[in-house]
Amino acid sequence: MTGSGHMVHGLSIANALRRRGVECEYIIVHGCSFSGLAEKLGVKHIKIYTEDEKKLSRENYSSSELYNALVSQKPDILLVDLFWFMIHHFIDELPCKKIFLCRQVADSTFSIHLETGTITFNPESYDRVLAVEPFNSVIEMEHINPIIIRNRDEIFPREEALYTLGLKKKGKKCLFAFNGRPEEFERIKKQYSYLEDVGYTMVYSTNYEGGLFPAVDYFNAFDLIICGAGYNAFWEAMYFEKEAIFVPLRRRFESQRRRVDECGGYNFNENGADQLVDIITGT
Repeated sequence: MTGSGHMVHGLSIANALRRRGVECEYIIVHGCSFSGLAEKLGVKHIKIYTEDEKKLSRENYSSSELYNALVSQKPDILLVDLFWFMIHHFIDELPCKKIFLCRQVADSTFSIHLETGTITFNPESYDRVLAVEPFNSVIEMEHINPIIIRNRDEIFPREEALYTLGLKKKGKKCLFAFNGRPEEFERIKKQYSYLEDVGYTMVYSTNYEGGLFPAVDYFNAFDLIICGAGYNAFWEAMYFEKEAIFVPLRRRFESQRRRVDECGGYNFNENGADQLVDIITGT
């Protein structure tokens, strides 16, 4: 539940559906604090309270806000972004096509130990199980490319990006962008303050304070990106072939260090969001 990553993931898929001209009602059901990002891009969303294992248990899920939000929408297709355990007890009850999207996570993510016993991910509950970045897992998955919020031809050209940001053409520019935990931005910012002394014009951005969004729209203005190594930040820099300094941070499920070490040389041209839309539409 850290940061804006899952919301950005959902918005990336919304953009791909629009890009491909798919006529549908697309809704993000979430419990994060970044509703404004969806509203900025004109994507419908439903915010619910985050519920615990008791509320989502086999005995109580029918009264949960999550269950009732999903049932009331009567989806034809349900995309589950990593959080399989929240719908574990009622996923088989939902009469729709289900697609599980999984980024790099530890194998322990697929077995959750609760006071009432252990629940285990069941891939047979899903029509498709998709890894959205290269990694090996105990769960057998199909692989698609990383999901990116924009395609390369959709962001501002350099001069327009510079003009929009009010930056001069001359000199080196660096974007410092962190959207994980709120305290990380200020702490890591201090570590790279020296860049101003060596000639960089710094632009600082965090979604917690109304930062640049989508930040990739402005990438052509920058010679250097400094960001975390979470899914969106890492793969956006890789897809747009930016010179970047990645700062791996500790998270519960994923290893950002592993992502940097194993995927630093991975190249791809087709946006995984477009590949996912092809899967959704059956093309």
